[in-house]
Order: sequence, then structure tokens, then C-alpha cells
Amino acid sequence: MNRFLIVLIFFVSNLLANDFITQRQESMQNFNKLMREATQLLKSGDVQSLNDIYGEIEIIMNDYPNLFPDESFKGKTKASSDIIDNRNAFNEIALETEQWASLAKIAAKNNDIEQVQQHHQNLYSSCKSCHSRFKN
Repeated sequence: MNRFLIVLIFFVSNLLANDFITQRQESMQNFNKLMREATQLLKSGDVQSLNDIYGEIEIIMNDYPNLFPDESFKGKTKASSDIIDNRNAFNEIALETEQWASLAKIAAKNNDIEQVQQHHQNLYSSCKSCHSRFKN
């Protein structure tokens, strides 16, 4: 009976870890898709349509740190376990990215293309910073 419980616990923990991994991957795929759409809209000068895109990015980044519980680093993940040891730094980068998205959204509402471009670039830089530090 004890052996069965151990196997069951191991199986369930792997399922939960894989669920978080899948959610992280889907979030980043959505984020990347939205960033590509935003880049195309910026190139076309369609600033007003960017408001919704940056709003969606803001929501993704608000939830993103919650997708990295300690037990989710098992299985096929590209996330570095360094996130566990440096949780505050990871959360700070996520918050900064969320804030850049918020500022880009405000600039889009104000039809300020120069500010939108700057905040868009800052969003992209946040991505690079996080991936260079926390991606295997």
C-alpha cells in the first residue's frame, strides 16, 4: 500500500509539474505572438490597435510568476532552477515587463508613437534579460 501511495504521489507531482510547464509555454507563445503583432502594427503606424495587445501582454506578465512553483522544474522544462534561488529577481523582471506593457498601452491610448516604440523596445529588452538569466 505504501509503495502504491509513493508511486501515486510521484505520478501526480509529475502531472502537476507538466501542467505548469505547458501553461508557461503557452503563455510565452501568446506573448511572442502578441509582440510580433505589435511590431507589425508599429511598422504600419497603427498605434490605436496596440492598446489591446499591450493590455493582453500586461495580463500575461501579471500571472507569469505564478507558473513557476518550486515543484514545476521536473520534466521537460527550459526554465532554469535558478528561478527558485533567485525568485525575487525573477519576479522583479516579470513585474518590470508588466509595467513596460502598461506604459506602452497608455502611450498607445495617447497615440504617442514615439513612446510606444520606446516602451515596446523596453519590453523586448526585458524578455532578453529574463531569458539570458533564467532559461536553460
